[in-house]
Amino acid sequence: MAETYLTLTNKVIARLNEVALTSTTFSSARGIQVQCQNAVNESIRFINQREFNYPFNHATETKTLTAGVVRYSLPTSTKTVDYNTFRIVKNSTLANGGYKLGQLDYNDYINRVVSQEDEINSTTTSTTHTDSVTTITVSSTTGFDSSGTIVIGGETITYTAIGSSTTFTGCTRGANSTTAATIASGVTVTQFTKGGVPEMVVRTPDNNYLLYPFPNKEYVIKFDYYTFPADMSAHGDTTSIPDRFAPVIIDGATAFVYQYRGETQQYQLNMQRFEQGIKNMQTLLINKFSYLRSTFIPRTGVYNSGSVDIRSV
Repeated sequence: MAETYLTLTNKVIARLNEVALTSTTFSSARGIQVQCQNAVNESIRFINQREFNYPFNHATETKTLTAGVVRYSLPTSTKTVDYNTFRIVKNSTLANGGYKLGQLDYNDYINRVVSQEDEINSTTTSTTHTDSVTTITVSSTTGFDSSGTIVIGGETITYTAIGSSTTFTGCTRGANSTTAATIASGVTVTQFTKGGVPEMVVRTPDNNYLLYPFPNKEYVIKFDYYTFPADMSAHGDTTSIPDRFAPVIIDGATAFVYQYRGETQQYQLNMQRFEQGIKNMQTLLINKFSYLRSTFIPRTGVYNSGSVDIRSV
């Protein structure tokens, strides 16, 4: 049976010889019981902060790219990303193969190819459009060609004129073998002349990522990352840490309760057990899997994943 927030808390409470909680009383806990609840979460945070790359925190992100968009955000729970795992998913409809992306240092991107971002115009729709309307209303058409092609989601749309500062008129929906679809308000509208299938990933200073070249279609990428789980709150919540390591959590939580209470000797005793338990977890789960540590980005500026070589740009 999986350990829950309630069972972990009660095991800490038992070590302190205090009154156990139930699923009914858990949300109204007081005094030492609340300290035990808080200590369980603090113990789990401490374990995860020591080594982010535990296999039980591993996840894979599948992201559908937006045509004409360069920069993307990581999942909100991300702590570390394995940039060696970024790859394009093969898609016969989009006529792209599947392959691993190369890596490009951010400074080299800025110095050599950041101009790709100047080739993109973007705005957003300001109302909902059916799949048959021939006038697209947006927040602004400033910077767009007087006639040309725009991309909204997976649909390519040609237009013959800009009717005002906020409309594209004479639109042909579902151009270039794409499918006309209903368009929601607030959706990104882009116009660009280049782009292609991304070949390189760049980690940005704000710990997100961008792609070069920027996607000209809705390609799909995947990458591996490690999460930092949220605190437990409800009595039935569970942790990602396997149940066999519950004693480690309990040792840490017990130590933290003693720390709250100013009982230094008991704190130190339980903290020593806690630290040893963490070392054992690392030995069992991490040290024998060297690939779990390979999340660095080499600090060189030349990568070649196939058809794009930054030296030739």
